[in-house]
Amino acid sequence: MKTFDVIIAGGGLAGLATAAQLVEKSKNLKVLVYEANQIGGGASGVPSGMVNPATGQRARMVWNAEACFRMLEKRLEQLSAVSDTNLRLQKGVLRPAIDENLAENFRLSLKHTRWPKGWIEWLQPDEVKKRIPYLKDCSGALFMSKGKTVRTPEYLQAYVRYLKESGVTFVFGGPYTTDNGSGEWTLRNRKNVYSAPNLVIATGFKAKENKYWTELPLNSVKGQLAVYHSPEHIGRLPAISAYGYIAPVDDHTLAVGSTYEHHYHDENPDTQGAGLLDQKLKELLPELYPHCQRIGQWSGIRATTPDRLPIVGEHYAQKGLYIYAGLGSKGLLYSELVASHLATHITEKKDLPFEISLYRFSRMEELRDKAREENEP
Repeated sequence: MKTFDVIIAGGGLAGLATAAQLVEKSKNLKVLVYEANQIGGGASGVPSGMVNPATGQRARMVWNAEACFRMLEKRLEQLSAVSDTNLRLQKGVLRPAIDENLAENFRLSLKHTRWPKGWIEWLQPDEVKKRIPYLKDCSGALFMSKGKTVRTPEYLQAYVRYLKESGVTFVFGGPYTTDNGSGEWTLRNRKNVYSAPNLVIATGFKAKENKYWTELPLNSVKGQLAVYHSPEHIGRLPAISAYGYIAPVDDHTLAVGSTYEHHYHDENPDTQGAGLLDQKLKELLPELYPHCQRIGQWSGIRATTPDRLPIVGEHYAQKGLYIYAGLGSKGLLYSELVASHLATHITEKKDLPFEISLYRFSRMEELRDKAREENEP
């Protein structure tokens, strides 16, 4: 049996960020990241990830935006130092107002939201056309200079390299089971048994497959993305956020995503998703679309919560068992700050912010109260 202080099941954005925050807060911790398949094998492995500070049709500022961006920027700088690839694809995100109602929503966001200085500006239709000549006519747009697009697979690989250099152990070991006995958590695969007093389940939508977390308020949403090649020179365009996103990968390649499929048959890319993505590209970039050829397609399953914020915390009845899930489409943006809170919760027993706590949901609170009653003398 191999022993650690913390075992993290899951090698996506949540798992890697948690490992980093733990060893950075306490360098003597022995941390194991166990991945059943491959790093970023789930929704975290999307070919390009857009980081957008304004969410929804009303362009509301995302949860703890300044802290999230500050921590992501710090991590990007850190990982860029150990990466052979430029991890940043583009700076800036443009949100076109495709009709006047959306334009009014965006202008109200600018007026009533306390956006940090320099983060966001309103562009008139003629200014939008200058920046993205291929874009369909719109009623103006928000341009968010703080937004960005990241090469997610390369980001994850750089993260693994950084964590290994920091002393984190990685095991890629296939299917496993978890159990608790004598105050220690065990993770067992076909060949080995790993034990630790603390176990973090960071496996995205598959977290509910763990026998201790079947009651989690998680929904699964399939997202598909396609990559297109254009013989036309695209240039250094900003990412476009409009019911998904379009992000230039290089001067001749675009990534188009994502579908939001609440009902799906399997996790694989399919022709229906390809058709939806073709249509998205055609609607937003009608002049460029005829020149584009789809050259690749990807799919993944996101875990989301009813209020679309992550869910973290210790199990209501199982000491030392933690959950980190529900990043949805904000994995890059939220992962570091949430992991920081979770790491402090594990190492220092500090309370988690209520808005991301497991127990903000009434069902989880009921289960905790019931467990407490059963344990009372």
